[in-house]
Amino acid sequence: MPTLEVVGFNIVCATLGGFIAIFGLVSYLLKERFYLSESCTQKLPQLVHAVKLTTYLVISLIAGIIFSPGATNLIRPLEYALNDQETLNTVTLYFTRLVLGIQLVLAGVQLPSRYLRVEWKSLSLLLGPGMTAMWLCTSLLVWAFVPNLNFLYALAVGACVTPTDPVLSNTIVKGKFADKNIPRELQKIIIAESGTNDGLGYPFLFLPLYLIKYVMEGGAGSEGDVGTAIGMWFYETWIYEIILGVVYGATVGWIAKELLHWAEERKYVDRESFLVFAIALAVSQL
Repeated sequence: MPTLEVVGFNIVCATLGGFIAIFGLVSYLLKERFYLSESCTQKLPQLVHAVKLTTYLVISLIAGIIFSPGATNLIRPLEYALNDQETLNTVTLYFTRLVLGIQLVLAGVQLPSRYLRVEWKSLSLLLGPGMTAMWLCTSLLVWAFVPNLNFLYALAVGACVTPTDPVLSNTIVKGKFADKNIPRELQKIIIAESGTNDGLGYPFLFLPLYLIKYVMEGGAGSEGDVGTAIGMWFYETWIYEIILGVVYGATVGWIAKELLHWAEERKYVDRESFLVFAIALAVSQL
């Protein structure tokens, strides 16, 4: 039975992001009428600017490899985690969630109003037959090139690389290269597809995982069969993770939009907090 994961990182993100978002709604009112200091709020646009510099991802990746323990050993993540591999894995996972969550929200913010409603046919083709074909082709390649690998494991690996990463896609839809070589409409559809396919990659991943758990090698101690695997796939993945996630995200997004418009009309929010509002909202929902 799925349960809410109330852990320290989630609590910190929800508290910090929620506070920044709520404070941002009345930041101008507080700053102008109660004469609060601007020393912190003046630096907020720098955060927005830093997040957008994802075009340097490849260079950063190369630098990370150079500084890693396998090369110059200048950066030692395992040592920072007190030589506990499990702790290091947990910290890496949380920071990955943080970066990806912020980028997904920024991808949505970049799109025009009602874009998904207008381009739903194109997105349906990309997210339906397109992703399915990518998943199967990638899985077949993994299965063909990795010796003695069960096809279910190949399907799981293929599902991990099928979704177009919104951070990577930003390198071809933003900047001088994109402005000169990528048509504006193509940029928008790439942003929309990369922002929505992460959640829709769940079915491709969890179908083989459930089959591995309940079917492969007699279930390896797990009680169930193919019917159990398919049932869990529909209930936990489609209903709980995807459909409920879409409903929750749409509800929170609509409420946040209305609150931001309300605060802007009454001049309660200053420009700096207006710009950082999307980032705060993304962090609070991790």
